Amino acid sequence: MKRHFVITLSSSFALLLSCSGVSDPPLEQDQEYNQAVRDAQLDRPERITSSERIAPDNEPGTALIVHGRAFADDGRTPIANAIVFAYHTDREGLYRPRGAPAHTWRLKGWAKTDAEGRFEFRTIRPGPYPGNEEAAHVHLTLFTPDGQGYHAGGLLFDDDPLVRDADRKTSDAADEFGSVCKVRYEGDVQHVDVNLRLDPRQKF
Repeated sequence: MKRHFVITLSSSFALLLSCSGVSDPPLEQDQEYNQAVRDAQLDRPERITSSERIAPDNEPGTALIVHGRAFADDGRTPIANAIVFAYHTDREGLYRPRGAPAHTWRLKGWAKTDAEGRFEFRTIRPGPYPGNEEAAHVHLTLFTPDGQGYHAGGLLFDDDPLVRDADRKTSDAADEFGSVCKVRYEGDVQHVDVNLRLDPRQKF
């Protein structure tokens, strides 16, 4: 899986959303992917609020709202004025048009956390990769107010049958910082809540 860390996708979500001590050794990271994330920031809008869009209004798919909150590594202190970068596949499970260069994510967006560390993305429910071998997911990266970037993992959907049992168990153990998020329905719109906990090992 070229676009992720040199660990499996299933374990990456659990690792990136878990708490780690500052003394923990750094995780091995995919430097090509890190550079792609940095390059994507060139498209970041100048004005960003705490509630933004990823997919445009006319994007085909089921409407989804991601409600998030970012915390420092103590798991209690909200991180205000951080930039959350998110991207995901379209409903067909594709990140980009066929033939486009790697790491060119079409559906991506940014939100700025408020004083309580809260942020929100309006988008569509992503689809699993073609072949239905990986559960649908949303990737999240956190840029603290001083400009430092941290991989913040991603979120999975608890009603997705492709989510592995191992991911569910790890997510349950992480409690409020778990990566498998419960989906609730309000009319035709799906909602999920995710808490991000800064992991010093994930600085890039």
